[in-house]
Amino acid sequence: NGCRSAFFERGGVLHPIEHAFEDDEQIRVLIDRIISPLGRRIDERSPIVNARLKTGYRVNAVIPPVAIDGPILTIRKFSDRICSLDELVGLGSLPLWYAQLLSCAVSLRQDLAVAGGTGSGKTTLLNALSCEISTGERIVTIEDSAELKFAHHPHVVRLEAREASIEGEGAVTIRDLVTNALRMRPDRIVVGEVR
Repeated sequence: NGCRSAFFERGGVLHPIEHAFEDDEQIRVLIDRIISPLGRRIDERSPIVNARLKTGYRVNAVIPPVAIDGPILTIRKFSDRICSLDELVGLGSLPLWYAQLLSCAVSLRQDLAVAGGTGSGKTTLLNALSCEISTGERIVTIEDSAELKFAHHPHVVRLEAREASIEGEGAVTIRDLVTNALRMRPDRIVVGEVR
């Protein structure tokens, strides 16, 4: 929330960070230090940056004039652990009958859409559903920012969209990747996020 208030989230609860930044300039310096090694730039002409760090963290930075009250930096870390549908039932995240319905839909190769608000568990559910896919199937995942794991599956191709470079070139959209994925002999195409 800028230099006036900083927070971290744990277990779905926001906790304040005392004295995180002295001023907006400290946030700008941090933003530049994070995005520069990624070959990205942020300025008034391009005031928004979305990126994925090598660690897998997702970074979103927004600066004035778009961010009215000063620069904003959001860093999201996703768990490396993949929960199965059974584990989600055990945690009380979904009822058993619903997990069974989803498992059946996956095994019957039905089309599924997972929707929800930020932090509602969409990625967690998609990763759990991936455990239900036969290891003999070829999967192509397409995402804005790679979050899906599918690490247990032997036939996964992971594709990630890309914004245009500073020169305005080289953008690769979700639509481009879906078109390309159809040429890759997929048994399943999983689009991680549609906006």
